[in-house]
Amino acid sequence: MVLAETQWDLLVVGAGPAGSRAAATAAAEGISTVLIDAKRRIGEQPHCGEYVPARLFSECGLDKASVIQSVSLMETRILGSQSPMQSSAGPGERRDESGASSFGQIHGDPVKKIVTNSSGYLIDRVRFDRDLAGEAAAAGVTVLCCCRFVGFENDCCVIRCGSEKSVLNAKFIVAADGAISTVAHALGFRSPEVLKGVQVEVPLENRVDRTFVFLHPKFFGGYGWLFPKGKVANVGVGVASKSGIDSRSVLGDLLEALSKQRMIRPGRLAVSSGLIPVSGPRTTLVNGNVIFAGDAAGLTHPITGAGIPQAVVSGELAGRVVAASLKTGDRRHLADYEAEIMGRYGGVIRHALSKRTLMIQNWNYQDFESICMDTWIAFDGYKKRVLKDNRCNHGNWD
Repeated sequence: MVLAETQWDLLVVGAGPAGSRAAATAAAEGISTVLIDAKRRIGEQPHCGEYVPARLFSECGLDKASVIQSVSLMETRILGSQSPMQSSAGPGERRDESGASSFGQIHGDPVKKIVTNSSGYLIDRVRFDRDLAGEAAAAGVTVLCCCRFVGFENDCCVIRCGSEKSVLNAKFIVAADGAISTVAHALGFRSPEVLKGVQVEVPLENRVDRTFVFLHPKFFGGYGWLFPKGKVANVGVGVASKSGIDSRSVLGDLLEALSKQRMIRPGRLAVSSGLIPVSGPRTTLVNGNVIFAGDAAGLTHPITGAGIPQAVVSGELAGRVVAASLKTGDRRHLADYEAEIMGRYGGVIRHALSKRTLMIQNWNYQDFESICMDTWIAFDGYKKRVLKDNRCNHGNWD
């Protein structure tokens, strides 16, 4: 048996920022806690852009050892003014009269460009996750990598570590196991709508002081990005999973264009991919003795896909309410978790969801630039509330 002890106060599934923070917070209150993660190495192959807002470290008291570079600006470029439906060049691609792909406008002459303040840090996500897991271990948490949650058996939790199976009796479970949560699946919950993200780490031609966001008809329901990390950068693309667009193919187009414009050098230092939930929070964040946190709770921003701050905060709060429930014997503390999380993030996420609905409905509308300016966070149009009777329906979404 991997675990000699089978009785635990808390089982945390997933050692990302939400899970590690939940485990550390509970253990610091004397709660017996085991934290499991399916990866062979905690933090391995992160599928995020590795950008976090500057205030995250100060507000949550996090160690800055993982910080690689600070940035103060975000440059957003709209690269196409027409939808793919106006093009004879194939799905998602518009060509000018010379036959060149509109990706040629990335560096030279975008249809629209705006630079906004965006103070933050680019981090080493592997280091970030491993540091948080290390803090959990230091607080008394038993941390296990290569260990998966399999399901429930007679009200107990079944986990598998390599070829070994263990059955645990846990009083509470924090599900922090990502967008396609195994715990949620075991409870019969539906999976969320997701963006398919793929990203490569590439050498930069020159250091840059800002993040770049690229909006193009090819990136259906999503966007492309370049996030600098000193001499290298993360370049990636996220597209709606239901679009049928191959995210790896459009990433290749983006890399080719950035190389031609001498923003990046040839080569790939790392490749990662993953799913980003964009349909908002689950109907309930608490189910019996199970609490959902981070991506598993659907707390990522439906437009940008950003989710690290929400993961850290929800994880810490989840650990806190579990400790309070165990100490008082009163499970009503769990209701406080959902109320506080929705009070903090509900309004922001609801607004972003309304913008996402507008975006998807109108993605194939002739004036792509207008849709971007109404739905991307850098433009003033994003701030305007979506009125039900003002929603257009120029596109199709099943």
